[in-house]
Amino acid sequence: MPRTKSIEWYGFATTVAISLVALTASLLGIFVLEEWVGVRDASTLFLISVAAVAYLRGSLAAVVTALGAFLAYNFFFVPPRFTFAVADPQHVLSLLILLVVGVAIGRLTGLQRDHARLADLREREARAMQAVSRALAASKRTTDALPALVSGLAVDARLARVWIGLGATWRNELVVADTGADTAVPGIGLHNVLRREADGQGEWVRISPPGPPASPRQDGLTLYRIELVGGGEVIGSLCAQRDARLGPPEEEETRLLEAAADQIGQAIVRDRLAEQATELEVTRRSEELKSALLDSVSHDLRTPLAAIRATAGTLADPAVPMSGEKARAMALEIDSEADRLARLVADLLDMSRIEGGALKASVEPMPPAEIVHAAVDRARDRLAGHPIAIGALDDLPPVAVDPSAVDQVLANLLENAARHAAADARVAISGMVEEGFVRLRVEDSGPGVPADALPHLFEKFYRVPPRRERARQGTGLGLALVKGLVEAMNGRVSASIGDLGGLAIDLRLPIAAGAPP
Repeated sequence: MPRTKSIEWYGFATTVAISLVALTASLLGIFVLEEWVGVRDASTLFLISVAAVAYLRGSLAAVVTALGAFLAYNFFFVPPRFTFAVADPQHVLSLLILLVVGVAIGRLTGLQRDHARLADLREREARAMQAVSRALAASKRTTDALPALVSGLAVDARLARVWIGLGATWRNELVVADTGADTAVPGIGLHNVLRREADGQGEWVRISPPGPPASPRQDGLTLYRIELVGGGEVIGSLCAQRDARLGPPEEEETRLLEAAADQIGQAIVRDRLAEQATELEVTRRSEELKSALLDSVSHDLRTPLAAIRATAGTLADPAVPMSGEKARAMALEIDSEADRLARLVADLLDMSRIEGGALKASVEPMPPAEIVHAAVDRARDRLAGHPIAIGALDDLPPVAVDPSAVDQVLANLLENAARHAAADARVAISGMVEEGFVRLRVEDSGPGVPADALPHLFEKFYRVPPRRERARQGTGLGLALVKGLVEAMNGRVSASIGDLGGLAIDLRLPIAAGAPP
């Protein structure tokens, strides 16, 4: 990198300056002790300077400082002064002892300093890795942990920006976490990729994308990238920007980034495998449900068919004496069961159209009062014995509905009330304007449904356990069809416990365009 050498020269200059300051301070101290205080040999004061340099800058700087102390003491204090000659052999021994002890102290202090620094780095690295592991383990999904994870990496590895992209290639990656989300991520350009060696060591390799040579970035940031690998495939990248003056990430920082990338890649693969397992389980249960529903529908289909065949067989049997009145009664029973069978088949076909998206509502403005009265008149026979109360609907604005769909919706609701409520249970229909909709409520005074069943009423083939004896069970399609038909008309439907104590179904039908509020 273009500025890496300037960093090295800066560190070298700092080391030289500290050594010179330490030597100068020692020289002044020795001068005071020997010239003013009268100490005969104060050369050991240099050892303090050597130890200080070793602690601040390391062993090599301390050894050089010890050599400088040897030469400085010889030049300034050993006779003849201001020369490197030595007149007294005793002084030669003192100087050699000073040099050897200084080198030894500097070396030992530097090693201790290096060990302490390495231990501190290892501790920081371990804490950072623990934070990565804890964040991934504590989240239900890996993507939920990534925002906090990239923020921690930016601090621990001294990075200006960190982001994670998922995709098979750089161009197709989708950024899922970014410490600089307020600005767009840099495009493909000159960057450094971590090349993983067989011995486990990582090396940063500069890569330039295809095309004309890429020029260095002008913002003083260098781009680094580590591939996220899972299951033997590249699934994304861990990218970072770093101040170019800092040089490439140090060995400990590189190990942290590499380990984080490995854990993220494996965690993402685990998420995908878990999703696939969940999908397989859902598919399995869906198949089981389909089999159970098929058995249920088959039973519902066979019941009227069996009644029709039994009645028709009785009519066709010449050995069975039969009056004209009894024959008509049996014919009406056949017609009733055939009508029930036709409704069931029609419900199944309508549900298939709804689920397949083939149901298209053709809406037109219709007065709510006309819709309700027509549906009630057609359901009189099914509601025989049920007192029916219809609220004031004439003042309600027209609604945009499909005539046949809304008629089927109300028919299903009225039949549902007749089936599940007692023979003398009241049925009430009311309406009101509510936030751009006309809300029609159909309720009864029957036994209602358990509170925990309300959220499931509109699910296909869901059946509420009967709350009264001899209540006839339906197919579980009626309310599911109601929901599908109402939503096809841009309406909404909900269920609750009504004022009469039984089940209340609210239809919110959109007010027709241009209708008065």
